[in-house]
Amino acid sequence: MKTRSLYFCVVLMTVMAIVACDDSSSGAGPEPVAEVSSSSGDLDNAISSSSVTDKGTSSGGSSKSSSSVKPDSNGSQKSSSSDKKNNSSSSEGGDYSSSGTNDNRSSSSGYVLRDSLCSSDYEGWTQYIPQLQQEFICENGRWIPMSSSSVTPSSSSKYYDMSRLFVSENDYSYGEFTDPRDGQVYKTIRYEVGYKMIDSLTFFAQNLNYGKMIQSGTQMTDSTKFCYDDDPWYCENGFGGLYTWSTVMNFPAACDSFAIGSAKCPVEYDLMSNPFPEYQDRLSFVMHQGICPDGWHVMNQEEWAMVLIGSGSRDGASYLGAVLWGSGNQRGFSLLPAGILETQRATSSNEKNVYTDIKKYALHWIPGEYSGSGIADPSASYGKCVTIASDRMDRTAGIKKVYGLSVRCVQDY
Repeated sequence: MKTRSLYFCVVLMTVMAIVACDDSSSGAGPEPVAEVSSSSGDLDNAISSSSVTDKGTSSGGSSKSSSSVKPDSNGSQKSSSSDKKNNSSSSEGGDYSSSGTNDNRSSSSGYVLRDSLCSSDYEGWTQYIPQLQQEFICENGRWIPMSSSSVTPSSSSKYYDMSRLFVSENDYSYGEFTDPRDGQVYKTIRYEVGYKMIDSLTFFAQNLNYGKMIQSGTQMTDSTKFCYDDDPWYCENGFGGLYTWSTVMNFPAACDSFAIGSAKCPVEYDLMSNPFPEYQDRLSFVMHQGICPDGWHVMNQEEWAMVLIGSGSRDGASYLGAVLWGSGNQRGFSLLPAGILETQRATSSNEKNVYTDIKKYALHWIPGEYSGSGIADPSASYGKCVTIASDRMDRTAGIKKVYGLSVRCVQDY
């Protein structure tokens, strides 16, 4: 069965009933990751945060609103977001509301019909809608829930069509970087950011996939990774590896349980490793190599903001996301809701290792320990992470260091 990123919003109500695609409506989609309700997902009580949303502005200095793209280090040209294909949507909510330029998708008022029409070109295609946490299929000219479809899922239905992972509605193109450690080839993308002394930044356009796969429940060591569902297909098809905090930071495993600088975790970040003298005491700007290849470092809190420069008020997967989000990869960043590996999970069934939240959230480690309120000795067991939901980003969240999260790398500057 095939899957494709399509720009439509399907709302589960009676046939031809009209409802608004608005986050304020009941059942309008997941709450901010930091505030997941007890009935909305498996990240309950896992993520702590001191803020809910992030509009992508950096905490200091000014930035230009340019989103044009220069050649990357390999000379591959990136086209400006204003070139070639225009994004017809005028809504800030991504592809789930529209100015009405896309027929059979939404009306000019931002409302949609439940049984939206689909052309014969899309017959048999499926699309997961994160806001509704449900998959739809184009059948007999209409988008209907998979649960109502006459099509029987194949044995391989848990896999997804990733052929459009690097297809952007703004026609970005990509460079390539080969990791000398294992020969893994990564797509890269370069953005003009115009932030202080930084003209442009080059990012991995996909999650890091370094190391040998190990089964969940196995102690993670150097050069190892977890793959979602303990299935190498996910690591090999864009989702990348999932790693504990200490592995990503290239710190001793004990640092997942003890604060850095303690007797059990005698390491520190090099706060001088950033190009901004005025911010050399701020961890949010630190360039920490960690698990990334030489010449690259783990994407930090401010660099996640720089990715959004030029995005206006858009954030989250509506701007950065690719397939499985139901968005058009507007920024070319090809973000995936890769889910996480929860370990030491306290549930009634005493599960200790659970893969969860694929197609719902993207969580990425960033340098630093979480020190939010309400957590006893937080730095000992919580690391900082960026959480991305379908329409929002939080760069100030924290989660248990022993969990398995994704990683993005950015080239040193």
